Amino acid sequence: MDWQYVEEIYGFKIISEEKVRKIYKLNTTKGIKCFKRAHVRRSYFLFVFSAVNYLIDKGFTAPIAYDKTLANDICIEDGEYIYYALPWIESRQCKFKKREDLIKAIELSAGLHKASVGFKPPEGSKPRIYYGKWPQHFKKRLDEIKLFKDIIEAKENRDEFDEAYCPLIDFFMDQGYEAIELLEKSSYYDISQRAKETGEFCHHDMAEHNFLITPSGEMRIIDFDYCIMDTRLHDAASLVIRNMKHGVWDIAKADFILNQYSKHLPIDHEGLEVIKYFTLFPQDFWQVGLQYYVEKQPWTMDNFMSRLNNVRKDFELRQNFLKEFLRL
Repeated sequence: MDWQYVEEIYGFKIISEEKVRKIYKLNTTKGIKCFKRAHVRRSYFLFVFSAVNYLIDKGFTAPIAYDKTLANDICIEDGEYIYYALPWIESRQCKFKKREDLIKAIELSAGLHKASVGFKPPEGSKPRIYYGKWPQHFKKRLDEIKLFKDIIEAKENRDEFDEAYCPLIDFFMDQGYEAIELLEKSSYYDISQRAKETGEFCHHDMAEHNFLITPSGEMRIIDFDYCIMDTRLHDAASLVIRNMKHGVWDIAKADFILNQYSKHLPIDHEGLEVIKYFTLFPQDFWQVGLQYYVEKQPWTMDNFMSRLNNVRKDFELRQNFLKEFLRL
């Protein structure tokens, strides 16, 4: 990054810079800034920028407003990426294993969804619209899992990942088709239509590192880069899944999360059914296959096997959990 150019565009001087994961922490003459690169189009970022401002204007102040350039623009472009700046918030990451952190994150998520109602993407923006498209997306992912199987079967010599992934394919594909069938028989499409009519949108990345807690105990929510127009049940289901992975799969904890959320924004029986069927789809199994066979991420075999082994280790726990969860 040409920091002199950034200084000219934003009108501050950079005193020092520090790389923190995939972002830069800039100490500037206008305060400490977070500076980030995103592989998205301006038209999509305009939607994200506007969605965040809409929440803040509605009185939901947990997000952090983006800075504008001296020319009143929302970002910098270089033809491939966009770059944006916003204030840096001194904080620690939320830990879902801490009960008080989890309760705050659930309340904040419900608050976001309440505030999202009524949003209309601005002219010229191109949001990602997911209303009514879960079955369509799930079918596409199952087609990709079929592709992974074809790739494995076409190999003369299978590697360690192939040998571990292949025996699980048929089981998880059957589970994926079951999730689609149950969704299509549920009230999913009606719920999605109502969300579309009210303008609901989702954060779409309910990871604990996106919930920050300041020294005063205030919680903020960051990184709207994956924001979508969709029913709030997408985020609610994701909160459950995020808290189940890696050997948890505890029906009592899932029940706690949904009950806590319902204190702020009720989930009726039909909504619960939709959340259950979303949870049934084998997202993690598909994702690690995609990373290996299609995206060809530049990771070591040990890294790929670690990710797949997390799915394998959770297999029995997840199955037992799903049996109970689907009976709720």
